[in-house]
Amino acid sequence: MSNWSCVFKPEAKTWSEASEYCRSNYYDLVSFSSNKFDDIFFDREIPTWIGLHRDGASWKWSWGDSEYTNWLEGDLSVGSGCGSLSSMKKKTAPQSCDTLLPSLCIADNLVLVKEKRSWEEALEHCRGLRSSSNSNLRYDLLSLQPADNQDFIKTKVMQADTEEVWTGLRFLAGDWLWVNGADMLYTDLPFCPAPGQHCGILSKSNSSMETRDCSEGKNFLCYSYTPVV
Repeated sequence: MSNWSCVFKPEAKTWSEASEYCRSNYYDLVSFSSNKFDDIFFDREIPTWIGLHRDGASWKWSWGDSEYTNWLEGDLSVGSGCGSLSSMKKKTAPQSCDTLLPSLCIADNLVLVKEKRSWEEALEHCRGLRSSSNSNLRYDLLSLQPADNQDFIKTKVMQADTEEVWTGLRFLAGDWLWVNGADMLYTDLPFCPAPGQHCGILSKSNSSMETRDCSEGKNFLCYSYTPVV
């Protein structure tokens, strides 16, 4: 399953330093598509760097295509080209990018493999991965549910070298299954798929699950998890 979390880093950095740190150690500075950060901060006011920054006359996020902002009242021309988030007001505000602030990184458990493999080869590759820093981690082809963070997953898909990426969706014995045994909550998959179209993909041009010939070569998404003993 895809999983992401916010990591608060109290060390004071400029926006560029915070962005570089998050990209080197996690995924990136956090981006928001809605006001879903009520439980992220402590109960005190902490202006914190997020992935919001000025791009010409408009504001954009470091990743994803969200247009969400929740500005403090005031003149957006005041300050400079980088955005912070206040912990108590839950509002975004423009800041000089050289201001020293703590930062909020996003961490995830997804691994995009930029190799063209068949579905079976992709499954074998994911399950053979191991972490050098955590011997308990295991990997599998990505299984996902409609409620998962689709914007974040789509950002990963857009980084692939192929137009489509394999997921852990497979048609076996007359049913669509996730290879990790997760519940199948998608209801729009073909009841009787065309011959060979028995494996599931995510596409750069479509947000829904689609099916393809399992022998085609594509990039693929693995995810890490800790087995329950």
